[in-house]
Amino acid sequence: MIKYDLAFIFVGDKKESLLKWLKKECSLRDLKFLWINEKNAPEILNKIESHKIKVNFLVDNESNYYNPEDIYTKICYVVKDGGGVVVDDPDNARTSADKSVTHFDLVEATLPVPYTVVVRNWQPDDFTLSKEQIRKLGKPFIIKPARGFGQHGVVKEATGDLAQIAEARHFSRGDNFLLQEKIVPTMLEDLPAWFRVYCLFGEIIPCFWDFSTGHYQHISLRKMYKYRLLPLARYVSEIARIVNMNFFSTEIALTGKGKDRRFVIIDYVNDQCELCVRPTKVGGPVPEVVQHIAETFAERAWMHKVGKKPIIHRSIWLAKAKAEDESI
Repeated sequence: MIKYDLAFIFVGDKKESLLKWLKKECSLRDLKFLWINEKNAPEILNKIESHKIKVNFLVDNESNYYNPEDIYTKICYVVKDGGGVVVDDPDNARTSADKSVTHFDLVEATLPVPYTVVVRNWQPDDFTLSKEQIRKLGKPFIIKPARGFGQHGVVKEATGDLAQIAEARHFSRGDNFLLQEKIVPTMLEDLPAWFRVYCLFGEIIPCFWDFSTGHYQHISLRKMYKYRLLPLARYVSEIARIVNMNFFSTEIALTGKGKDRRFVIIDYVNDQCELCVRPTKVGGPVPEVVQHIAETFAERAWMHKVGKKPIIHRSIWLAKAKAEDESI
């Protein structure tokens, strides 16, 4: 039996920087690495089931837990059933990825979320919103599938028209849908106050994220202090506690000014984070952040291999200060 210390489920080009960094970090720790992709997934599943290979630590970035035929989901479960560690645990990820479930978990924890009406999949297309619901949603509002990802099936300028809502729901008839208050971020100098924050085994990595361009900017200590962004860490830590997941990202916006200033958690839990590094002009995650994530995956796999228990903590990983910046 061949044993792999770290396996990574990832559909992407073999030239991706992420894969290069994962292989390097595994090599430094003398770990055996396996890249699972669309070409070799059927063979890998067969070999795990027939006990020809064993995966001790698996990071999943592709599974669709709501498709019973999804091969990556099957791989996650056979690794888990065989005693391996799966990041994230498929049962936790399956539940947390459903916004119609997580929304109420966050509300119960008194975390700030947009006003939301959940439309269940059995409700007819001609259901009506009450006057109070329409008032609280405002116009325009957002329509999104509860189990959606990558902005697929999202209507960003909904007006409350029944035909429009019905059409949006046809994107995925078996899914619940969320009708959600539209949050407009305030501007912090030249940046929209919209954040994508990673949670990485207790470590909080906050980034500005421009949803219109896809550009990320890793937040520095200076900006964390200047714009009073520490609540980002608290909210993401609370989400991690609620959903019991080790690696995910979330979207949080800052809206309003003065006494109306507030943070709002927009997209609750993305269990499959964006990790493809692109040219700067195209947008995408910050290379240093993705490299740090790759290093952390390898370190956790090594700790699992040698039986070293991790220290449970919360920390914030911020952008490296520039040498000429003396205002920290």
